[in-house]
Amino acid sequence: MEPLLFADWYTDPFCSWSYAAEGPIGIFRRHFGERLSFRYRLLPLYRNIDEFLKHHGMTKQQEFAPRIGKVSRATGVTMSPKVWETGQAPQSSEECCLFAEAALLADPVKGGTFLSRLRELAFLEGRNIGNPDVLLETAIALGLDRGRLEEFLRSGAAMAALSEDQEKARSEGVTVRPTLIMTNSEGDRVFIGGLRNPDLFILAGESLIREAS
Repeated sequence: MEPLLFADWYTDPFCSWSYAAEGPIGIFRRHFGERLSFRYRLLPLYRNIDEFLKHHGMTKQQEFAPRIGKVSRATGVTMSPKVWETGQAPQSSEECCLFAEAALLADPVKGGTFLSRLRELAFLEGRNIGNPDVLLETAIALGLDRGRLEEFLRSGAAMAALSEDQEKARSEGVTVRPTLIMTNSEGDRVFIGGLRNPDLFILAGESLIREAS
């Protein structure tokens, strides 16, 4: 069937709130099934870790570790601060966003699984998901084609997709990760920033569909 609802999900592989939101967004997607056209849009959390830490009044990665514990307690989602405690946070989250774009271009379904797996590596296993070897190893383990990934990265297709997502975020006024923007067939839209109860996502989506009926 033709989709009745279109959703853009702005996220970053290294965003702890996005990791906590995977459960709610999964419930939302299952509820609408084939009525929904869902798209991941990558929005890098930071391009330079030193500037990111400075923005938060910090100088060392270890100082950021307690923030992960706060997110875990607030959401009830198990997370480990190990990646920050051991200094394994990516120097730039743009690198894992770029690789995620390549994975999504290669296979949208496996690309989504790849995104989820990166968050597990970061927030459960404490691995550096900015490491090219970790990124490639993870993608191959999930069945993504290495040749296609490398071609999307080499040709600039992944960078073009990332630039498009960032420009779209600017035009939509997106500054928070995660953010869900839903649109119906008439162009009516709902903007929901941050982690929310899945019932809110579902209510908003159903309302948009009814408005277009």
